Amino acid sequence: MSGNITQAVVYLNGAQITRSQTFELKKGTDKVLFKDLPLNINGQSITASSDGKCTILSVTHNTVYAKAGDKRTADLYVKLRKLKEEMKLERGIHALLTEEEALIRKNTQMTDGKRFRAEDMKNAVGYFRERMASLCAEKLDVQKRIDKLSEEISALESQIGMDDRDRQRSQVEIEAHCDNDAGSENTISYFTHNAGWEPYYDVRVKDVASPLSVASKASVYQSTGEDWNAVNIVLSTGNPSLGGYLPELMPWYINFYEPQVARHRAEFNVAKRMNTEDCAEYAEEECLAAPVCAPVTVQTENVTSVEFALPVPYSVPSSGDGKAVDILTHEVKAEYVYKSIRKIEKDVFLIANVKGWEHLNLLAGKANIFFEDRYVGEVFIDPRLAEKGLQISLGRDKNVVVTRVRGKDFAAPSMLGPSTKVSREWTLNAKNLRKQKIDMVIEDQIPVSVDKGITVDAVTISGAEHEKETGKLTWKFSLGPAETKTIPVKYSVSYPKSRTVILE
Repeated sequence: MSGNITQAVVYLNGAQITRSQTFELKKGTDKVLFKDLPLNINGQSITASSDGKCTILSVTHNTVYAKAGDKRTADLYVKLRKLKEEMKLERGIHALLTEEEALIRKNTQMTDGKRFRAEDMKNAVGYFRERMASLCAEKLDVQKRIDKLSEEISALESQIGMDDRDRQRSQVEIEAHCDNDAGSENTISYFTHNAGWEPYYDVRVKDVASPLSVASKASVYQSTGEDWNAVNIVLSTGNPSLGGYLPELMPWYINFYEPQVARHRAEFNVAKRMNTEDCAEYAEEECLAAPVCAPVTVQTENVTSVEFALPVPYSVPSSGDGKAVDILTHEVKAEYVYKSIRKIEKDVFLIANVKGWEHLNLLAGKANIFFEDRYVGEVFIDPRLAEKGLQISLGRDKNVVVTRVRGKDFAAPSMLGPSTKVSREWTLNAKNLRKQKIDMVIEDQIPVSVDKGITVDAVTISGAEHEKETGKLTWKFSLGPAETKTIPVKYSVSYPKSRTVILE
């Protein structure tokens, strides 16, 4: 008996399977077997326990063949035998044709010095040509049949080999000591690499006045060789496949550089630096990270991982296909802002700056975005990159329009002494077509000089935040319903007459 799977702790890569079975044990030392277990379990990870009626003395893991006699496999062997007999026959025919060809060639040679008459020569040549052509065609047909039979035999042998491998199973033997005859429930647990889960999310926003809903979901998959039927599943953010070895920082030796001798410094260790989140800006914010509905998933935070115990059993087939499961749904505060970079994109994007996301235990994964009860698209959420807070793009909004119109700046450049001065100007127009007030962020830029001979002067930036190192201009403002805001921008560039500078 293999016992019933009572729980599967599924990691990002791998799973810990627990199964139980009640055995009738005799007084004294007795043995029980968990049979027909998947082949790919990790033997070193096996643990066993009992209900206390008996004491476990030892646990042994073996690989055995399941009982043969599968009719399908037996039929494959019969078919394989017939194909090999056909192959033997075809090869015999091919050998006979080859011998006949050699015999004809040999009989065309004149070894006694006699000369053929013209009529005999003509008949001999005609027969030779006709028969040799026929032999070539027959040999070609036979070779085609041999090649086809060879392919069928290879396919059958491969299938039979797979069946033989499929018959290999794991077996766990438990030796226990009982003071009396007892029906004892025994439990084993083991790790397998052929399972895992991937996180993904549904992010929903009713409108810009409502909180943001984050539904954490998982795609659970397994190909252990047996289906999980109505199994209690616990999802863990841990990854036992990475191992638990702590790296050691080795000495870093340096010496004087010697060009004539090639030096190679060994890299002893690569230390990965993880960005820590600065939560200071959220210190006074109320965190709304509580589940929306009644408790459905039990969330447990361990020292190195987080576990989610799903509330109902799930069935996951051993096909490798993902099984969608719900984990938790939270509502969190969010600040919504419309962002435009009109210079490179004509559409305006709605961005949600999520508050209190640090307590959601989010992992990197895809997210389906829904805004105002419509599907917007798919984005990728990676909390590891959220240095200044978690931002989620909620897609394009056609109800907020930003235009960028060039001004009258393309007249001939002015010549001032040895320098040329060129100016550029444009106007940004933002209009809110929505029925509620919105917050806007518009980004644009002016050029940055990388040569001391070129001077850039920001003539008009209309109160923008100006990053001089990058030239980026940022405007932040609010727009009421049907309100329009106009932002003029102008800059000038001076450079030597003898040189050329390309501007937009």
